[in-house]
Amino acid sequence: MSPALIDQFDVSEAIVVVIDILRATTTMCVAFDNGVELMVPVAHIEECAAYKDHGYLIAGERSGEQLEGFDFGNSPFSYTPEAVAGKRIAITTTNGTRAIKAAQERNARAIVVGAFSNISTLAHWLIRQNEHVCLLCAGWRDNLTLEDTIFAGALARKLRNHFNRFQDTCLVAETLFSSANNRKRYFFRNSSHYRRLIHLNLQEEVKYAMRRDTHPVIPMMIGNALYDISANKDDYQDYVQQVLQTQEIVQPVITPAAQQAGKWAQ
Repeated sequence: MSPALIDQFDVSEAIVVVIDILRATTTMCVAFDNGVELMVPVAHIEECAAYKDHGYLIAGERSGEQLEGFDFGNSPFSYTPEAVAGKRIAITTTNGTRAIKAAQERNARAIVVGAFSNISTLAHWLIRQNEHVCLLCAGWRDNLTLEDTIFAGALARKLRNHFNRFQDTCLVAETLFSSANNRKRYFFRNSSHYRRLIHLNLQEEVKYAMRRDTHPVIPMMIGNALYDISANKDDYQDYVQQVLQTQEIVQPVITPAAQQAGKWAQ
């Protein structure tokens, strides 16, 4: 229910589904469905900005607002086909990219991105893999959020008949989803993160994030970047090897002072 709890689980043999409904994982699904080539999630602001010198577009958000000088913030409406098709984007967000990095640091077997926008495509793929699955809610600065937990419950419900064991946290999330299923707008509107976004006039983005199956993609971490494997989902491991053989790893040089200034909590 939070990246702060990930150390309680051994994810080295699990597919980790990173969930940040408002708004990072929703936005990533939109970007890939609209043709972005890859997205590099990074934790620090200065590290993300340094990708600009390597021909990347840069996306940055803190506390719901776009960072000054960045090409994008965290709005799904900004990632139009005209803006992102064929592009490479480095992205840093308050919670979502931090959750991805947490899974990487714990040597997750695989990391994919989940949102209501790709829930059915993702669920069908997870069922076919016959692997352990960890649903990792990004939350808000290590705290639980309603919207991420509701989605985790919705996904757990789709997986229920195809897995042998579930943690109690999945049951908690499913119970919350059952309560919220017919009243998601009520639950979302009473969530702490919605109240943060409402002050930024982002109500339409919240509504958009609640829509199901609008972007049938499966963003997966391969090396240091996210790629959409949906077109290769039946033989994705071959695709992963192809990407790794040709992937250009960009490593911007960040001074210790710049790294400290760009911490996710800023």
